[in-house]
Amino acid sequence: MQNQLRGVVGLVVPFLFAAACSATPDDVADGGGDDNQPPAGNAGSGTSGASGASGAQATGGVATGGVPSGGATSTGGVGTGGIASGGTVGTGGVGVTGGTGAATTGGTNSGGVGGTGGTAGTIAGGRGGGAGAPGGRGGTGGGGAGKGGSAGKGGSSSSGGSSGNCGTAWPAANGAQSVSSTIQVSGTYDGMLKRFTGAGALGGSGQQEGQGPIFELANGATLKNVILGNPAADGVHCSGNCVIENVWWEDVGEDAATFRGTSASQTMTVRCSGARAATDKVFQHNGGGTLTIQNFTAENFNKLYRSCGNCSGQYARHVILQDVTARMGQTLVGINTNYGDSADFDRITLYGNMTVCERYTGNNTGAEPVRTGTGSDATYCRYDASDITQR
Repeated sequence: MQNQLRGVVGLVVPFLFAAACSATPDDVADGGGDDNQPPAGNAGSGTSGASGASGAQATGGVATGGVPSGGATSTGGVGTGGIASGGTVGTGGVGVTGGTGAATTGGTNSGGVGGTGGTAGTIAGGRGGGAGAPGGRGGTGGGGAGKGGSAGKGGSSSSGGSSGNCGTAWPAANGAQSVSSTIQVSGTYDGMLKRFTGAGALGGSGQQEGQGPIFELANGATLKNVILGNPAADGVHCSGNCVIENVWWEDVGEDAATFRGTSASQTMTVRCSGARAATDKVFQHNGGGTLTIQNFTAENFNKLYRSCGNCSGQYARHVILQDVTARMGQTLVGINTNYGDSADFDRITLYGNMTVCERYTGNNTGAEPVRTGTGSDATYCRYDASDITQR
């Protein structure tokens, strides 16, 4: 029995000693629970292991009637929290550097190339519509693209309309004036539609060369609203740029008008006018530049226009005829090809058969020029069949 007790005691004492060494103060206070059951251990937290169940504390002293067997003290296991392994820190994608946008250069807003309008008639370009002075009936609008030719006819620009009496009827005279010495005109001379006739040295009506004119126009002058009766001597002389408007020759003397001046760029214009009974020429072109004849009526004449064929001073001369009506004539135009002359025709009406354009080889010796041809050649005499209306 003693041996049995000694054995029991030997077993119990080491057990109790181990329990006493592992218990905490809080464990001792809770040792005498009412249900005599060991309180449950606390669950381990996520990062520590779950606490082991607490062993019941043995009541002091040797239990009567047997060996109380306390529950084994549970050693709280060390909760091994799983090492929270975060996923690999994501490497942010390399930020895409926005491409530097090239500044968009707006395209130049260039409109389509405007059609090139017909070039108004120039010396080389052929005929263009001459602008009319204010008043009178509106001129006929010019065509579009110019016709070809050596230099190409520029499309006629819309004519600004001729002024004054541009009808076909000859005007009645508003009084009369006899002129024995040439009237010098600088600026504008308005004859108020009086009839002017030559007297004395200006009283000739034949073809003698060297007669003086009734009117002498300075460079830049304008003569308008005049009727020249018989005798008219050598009519009108123009010394450079000039305009002759609403002037009517009832009986042409030596010439109706003579154009002088030496400039290749000078321009002379005869418009809204008419001439009758020219035994030789209506217009004599001795100087340089371009003469434009617009809205003109010619009756009973030899030549309407002649570029001088044998003057001592020769030039390239150009003539443009627009809206011309001719009756009982021989030739409209005579030009010199060897000096580079040109003649352009637009809206020409002919009553009776006549030559539209004659070509000559001119000279400066006074000899009679040689005629080399007639008709359109697209270089010197420039017109199409549609430009001429034959009545």
